[in-house]
Amino acid sequence: MLANCSTLLVFCLLALAMVATASTEKECPCTLTQRPATGNKAMTARWMVHSLDWGTLTTISTRLGGGEISFGNIYSFVDGTCTNSTGIPYFYGTYLDQSLIDSMENPMVSLSLSEASLSSVCGNKDGLSACSLVSKYGDPESPVCARLTITGELVVLDEDSKEYELATTSLFERHATMANWPKDHNWLAFKIDVQDVWLIDYFGGASIISPDDYFGVDLFADVDELK
Repeated sequence: MLANCSTLLVFCLLALAMVATASTEKECPCTLTQRPATGNKAMTARWMVHSLDWGTLTTISTRLGGGEISFGNIYSFVDGTCTNSTGIPYFYGTYLDQSLIDSMENPMVSLSLSEASLSSVCGNKDGLSACSLVSKYGDPESPVCARLTITGELVVLDEDSKEYELATTSLFERHATMANWPKDHNWLAFKIDVQDVWLIDYFGGASIISPDDYFGVDLFADVDELK
């Protein structure tokens, strides 16, 4: 009897170890590309929008009143499929959410990203030392831990459009759980019509990148895949 219990315990421990290993070795939703050189501001901005999967979407609050108080809300996003970077942030949301309620009154929004969130994109991806609090000089507020804010108009996509198909296909590829969210929430896809790009990725203050320079980047033509 004791021998059988011991055998069962061993099998249970092995099963738990296999589950733990599987969770820590899970592959990234997309193959990450090499971080661009510091001086290439437009490329760095596009790299962040394609590589990161979530950020803070900021609206002008209707709930707090007055039209003068901002409200930040965590949102997942993509800018295309794993092999197609458009530079346009696409989202999946519902008018039950405060951010979309706010957008009906004022459609101007901002999306703020931090390179510090890169470690959450893949379970087996270490954080950049410049962003990590366990590093002697690391901190998410450090200038060499890149941060980016995209500002523009929130635009809801037509469900019959090719852009809607691109957005939802891309979102479900990288955020697979979205496909199973409750249908009665009336989900919709929306984007930011990019009008301003603000970046800090090094000392010396922020860089303002024009939309033309931002969209002029061919991300996959100039960046090699990480090995």
